[in-house]
Amino acid sequence: MKTFIDKVRNVYSNFIYVIRTKSFYKLFLSLVLFIILPYSIIAGRMIYFEYDNALDWNQRFQLIRIQLLAIDIENQIQDQLQKEFTKPKKNSDEIRTFCKLDSSDSKQEVFFQMVRCHFSEEEQSYFLLSDGNGYRIYPSTFIEEALLDSPFSDPNEGLFLLNSKGDFGISGFIEDDFLVSEEWKEKTKSSLQTNSNLPTLKEVKKDDLGFFLVGVPLYGLPIHLFVVSPINLVLQPILSTLKTNLTTLSGILLFTFFISFFISLKEIESKQKLKLILKEFPHAAILFDSTGNVLLENPYIEPTIQLKDVFIYQDSFVLWLKKEVLVFLKEIKDQKMEQQQLRKEELEVFTNNGENLLLEITYQIWYLEQDHQSASGALILVQDVTKKRLEFEKEMDYARDLQKKYLPSRIQIFPKLDYEILYRPLIQVGGDYYDYIDLGNNRYIFALGDVIGHGVKAAMMMTVLKVLFHQIAKTEPDPSQILLKMNEGIATHFPDPYAFVPFLFLLFDLNQNFVYYGNAGHPGMVHFSKNGPECYEKLNPMFGMLPKFSPKVLEFPITKGDRFYLFTDGLKDVENFKQEKLWENELMGFFHTMENNHMSFIKQELDSKIRSFSEGKDLLDDITWIGIDII
Repeated sequence: MKTFIDKVRNVYSNFIYVIRTKSFYKLFLSLVLFIILPYSIIAGRMIYFEYDNALDWNQRFQLIRIQLLAIDIENQIQDQLQKEFTKPKKNSDEIRTFCKLDSSDSKQEVFFQMVRCHFSEEEQSYFLLSDGNGYRIYPSTFIEEALLDSPFSDPNEGLFLLNSKGDFGISGFIEDDFLVSEEWKEKTKSSLQTNSNLPTLKEVKKDDLGFFLVGVPLYGLPIHLFVVSPINLVLQPILSTLKTNLTTLSGILLFTFFISFFISLKEIESKQKLKLILKEFPHAAILFDSTGNVLLENPYIEPTIQLKDVFIYQDSFVLWLKKEVLVFLKEIKDQKMEQQQLRKEELEVFTNNGENLLLEITYQIWYLEQDHQSASGALILVQDVTKKRLEFEKEMDYARDLQKKYLPSRIQIFPKLDYEILYRPLIQVGGDYYDYIDLGNNRYIFALGDVIGHGVKAAMMMTVLKVLFHQIAKTEPDPSQILLKMNEGIATHFPDPYAFVPFLFLLFDLNQNFVYYGNAGHPGMVHFSKNGPECYEKLNPMFGMLPKFSPKVLEFPITKGDRFYLFTDGLKDVENFKQEKLWENELMGFFHTMENNHMSFIKQELDSKIRSFSEGKDLLDDITWIGIDII
């Protein structure tokens, strides 16, 4: 029994909890506003017009019916009087002894009265007819029965007759002993005082009930006929319609309530699950709706630091974040970020204690609809990356120092050759490799390679590439064999995913007066000569792609005034916010305009060209460029 009571209490507490939530109120009120309220307005208007039409129809119908009733009652009285007219007359004294006469009519030559007489122990109603010489008196029992059960009236209605003064009448009400009560006499006064031969209709109250009171004078007799109809009788169809609509409305309201309850219950369950997930999440997380309101959150960036404890630019971080979320959602809505539904950024903030933190903020769109047509809100993840950044900076410092040791640190003087190098890694260190070596015996080689990736790992593989190239280039005089041995060395010593390296070199042999061009899948070399610019194809597959291949090497005579531009694909891939690439028109046009300038000036202008063309947009890859002028 106790277990059952506990279950009931648990169900009741859950029920109360659900109906007190904002989600239930919003959903229930929305359904009431858009379903129940319109239905109530429509049903109310229909009932109002039905009521108005019913009253109008009843008025016209009652007025016609009362005239038919009046004719029927008058005919019955006239017929009865005609049948009884042969009865002997009674003298005046006898009539005045047993009956209460209306003396105001005594001056008429022939007059008709309704009177109350007690010829026996029981007092009864009679019709009294006089021609001035005597009286004839007739019992009114027949008219009491006619009033009680008239073919022109409804069983729920009441009929009664009143004399023209309204102080005496015969009724069809059994409980009033077939007499008109004083209350009804009072209610009929206004109708009698109109002195009109037309029917009258009005609404009256009796015992807190509403009635239609219709009256009409009998045309040949000084009598008024009145019909009392309960208003409920007329309004019964309307009340039935109202009852049906109220029942329907109650059903819809109950259905709406339970639908709202179960939908809110499911939403609460989903929120509880999300809340548990967010609490277990190792970083701060906030779920915003499409208007920027917080649905759920895990406010802890660190065990002792909450979002509310963090500030940026002297403002609350929470308020700043809400503004950024609204901007992010608007960009998605305006389709300014058609492909970007996730955004990351790093931000320096400070706490109440003055401690500086570096936060990584991730903006992610979330949807309710499966078709992903409209964003329902944004999920924001806030992670403290201060320690990671310090570790990263230490790694970058180490890698930068290491790369400095393995990349040429100063320009060497080579006869007949003037050259410049522009190197811009994507981050502090990169995977681009460039080099120039004096091989001795008037032979000089320039090399350019592009290790896959960026950062420390790419820099480490770049050092391996340098060692391998120095060993081969200094011991192998044949350019074709340099290609083959580099391919073999990279396939042997480079792990995945670094086992594929595009590479090119220019070997200047001043004894033979030739330059040899070896290319292993690298896209970047432009040769300017008196015949104009020439971009040579990728002669061989990149190192590591094939175990063996037949090497191809191009030979050019060393001619004064010729220029060679070597560059990695990072230079070709520089783009602006219109997603326009620097290669090919912009870069080739730039080289054409610089054909008479010194190589050091070209380097300076190329750096400016990269900055102006990108319009501040982040670079996509490491950039390395080598310009060689034969002098």
